Amino acid sequence: MRKIVTDIKNNIILKEEDILDNGDGNNIIGVYPNKEITTYLGMGAGITESVGYNYDKLSSLNKKKFLNDCYSKNGLNLDYGRISIGSNDFTIKSYEYSKKKDLSDFNIEHDKLYIIPMLKEILKTKKISLIASPWSPPKMYKRLRLQRYGTKLKKKYYDKYSDYLIKFIDEYNKEGIRIDYLTVQNEPMARQRWESCKFNLLEQKDFVYNYLIPKLKDTKILLFDHNKDNIYHIFKELYEKNKKIAGLAFHYYSGSYFDNIKKIHMEYPDIILASTESCCGYSPYDEKSWIHDAEIITRDIIGDMNSGTNLYVYWNLLLDKYGGPTYIKNYVKSPIILDDGNYIKTPIYYYLYHINHFVSKNSKIIYSECFNNELKVLSFKNKENIITIIMNDNNKDYQYNLLINNQYYSDYINQHSIITYIEKNIHK
Repeated sequence: MRKIVTDIKNNIILKEEDILDNGDGNNIIGVYPNKEITTYLGMGAGITESVGYNYDKLSSLNKKKFLNDCYSKNGLNLDYGRISIGSNDFTIKSYEYSKKKDLSDFNIEHDKLYIIPMLKEILKTKKISLIASPWSPPKMYKRLRLQRYGTKLKKKYYDKYSDYLIKFIDEYNKEGIRIDYLTVQNEPMARQRWESCKFNLLEQKDFVYNYLIPKLKDTKILLFDHNKDNIYHIFKELYEKNKKIAGLAFHYYSGSYFDNIKKIHMEYPDIILASTESCCGYSPYDEKSWIHDAEIITRDIIGDMNSGTNLYVYWNLLLDKYGGPTYIKNYVKSPIILDDGNYIKTPIYYYLYHINHFVSKNSKIIYSECFNNELKVLSFKNKENIITIIMNDNNKDYQYNLLINNQYYSDYINQHSIITYIEKNIHK
């Protein structure tokens, strides 16, 4: 069995180590390949204008290195990207694609400066799937003619706004960039000081099924795209079986609510459950504080996937050392940061690497159990291997016996570290 360790406090990053002697039946972390939870669809990250702006500042050599670190099989091996339809809190300025209500002036020229060039370079490295989300309709269709502060979309413009979204998909397609999934509104329940639009459940449902779905071709819809509190009720209200509805999108900012996700998965096992946005708040780059943030993110991923989530997307992939640029000054942390022309892989990057690098798309998430609630455990299987990730976000070390393939392995994990185990799959 292989064992890969990251223990940043002890300057250990992705180090292959030996496992201790054969174990026994005490303090068991059990992995059960025959008990499948769901199919793993992969991991991705947000490709905003801020990310594209930072990417553009990299040297040619660092651009190649970045693409390899994030999208190749040697790196994170990301399969998804999330992009914004128009401006959001991580753009250089506020903008929209049209100022005429008939959309005769619609164009995506603004995106051709930073976003589209980066996407084209990514797609040369790997064919990823894209999720597109609007933060706001154009202000000409809104009640107070504002993109910000949650100003609502006027009902009389539902038809034209659906045309606006379709035009976005079509224009990107002309650039050779396919939009695989669409969410109707980023955080539809929120009134933000940046681009936002409050969209209640009845309004979302009306817009999706009566205006948008009849115009969609190959792109499919992920419903909702906001936090997990009350999400079981929300999904029940929004969902109607339709070949254009792929599943449900959600964020993590209001709390974990893993039971809500599990209830949806148990009742609707065939839909996609996609965590489409999570990140941590602002602080300058500090390795000690970023370990804590990596643990917060990883704890949520593990809980979600053990509950039936099969797709995870972090927010901005590459920001500067201040957490931007962001025209609205909403600074946050990213897996990779730009610092004086070079980029630094933060602990968040390495924790995501522990999950996605070793797991192929369409692997199965399988059931695992732990002798205590302090360690966080997530397991996968594919045709070749069983992969188990164990994270310790506590201030003490733990010893345990890992049970895989009816074999006990005695091992330990240091405080504030993460381990990936890889064992041959004999349960094919």
